[in-house]
Amino acid sequence: MKKEKKSGEKNVLLKEAILDIDKELIRLNKDKSSLKRQISGIDVNVGDAQKLEKELQERIARLLEKEAGLIERKKNTQVKIDRLSDKLGKIGKIKLEMADV
Repeated sequence: MKKEKKSGEKNVLLKEAILDIDKELIRLNKDKSSLKRQISGIDVNVGDAQKLEKELQERIARLLEKEAGLIERKKNTQVKIDRLSDKLGKIGKIKLEMADV
């Protein structure tokens, strides 16, 4: 009778252990699913960030092109200003010389 009682207790303990393992497996599967969703969301976020980075790099490239064009225009304008300043200086000299005559 004692063997049957011990055997029955063992069966109950084993069934409880199996139920605990099943519960733990269910919890782990839920955690796994949650992590998969998070990873999926992160993948989307990374993809969006990469797309945004590419767009910003393209905008920077266009701005650099515009900047180069503006620098060239500034240089050309400064050359024209210098020439005009030289001409005005010559005109001022000529006026002084004519005033002396």
